Amino acid sequence: MIRYVLETEIQKPTDHVVRLFKDRDLMFKWQPGLLSSEQVEGSVSPTYKLRFAFGRRKMTMTETIIRNELPAYFEGTYEMKGVNNRVINRFIPLGNHATRWVCENEFRFKGIMRIVAYFMRDSFRQQSEIIMKNFKGFAESYRV
Repeated sequence: MIRYVLETEIQKPTDHVVRLFKDRDLMFKWQPGLLSSEQVEGSVSPTYKLRFAFGRRKMTMTETIIRNELPAYFEGTYEMKGVNNRVINRFIPLGNHATRWVCENEFRFKGIMRIVAYFMRDSFRQQSEIIMKNFKGFAESYRV
């Protein structure tokens, strides 16, 4: 298992940040490699099929929204073969013009991915940092 918490400060009001974060049509602008996001079931705990491309490598991931109480709390799981990632996002107002984004990650692995994860431990955190950096830049520059 791998666990870590990342934080960043976004120089925009929390309502602006959350509006962008929850807009699935805008995910392509800040999620690296995202090709499609398709809701496959549920309204209480919506489930989406996410398709990504990284170079010639393509992968499909299942996203399930466990709890959505934005801005205070957003929990989801992201699953693909051998990997289960539980993510909790919190957006904390810092006055009228800034927001602290706290992102907790927990990865669990099965099968061969246990071995792969041991050698690629840092890459999971690095990918999360890239996503947060992309979203921060997007949120700070996007005009509603």
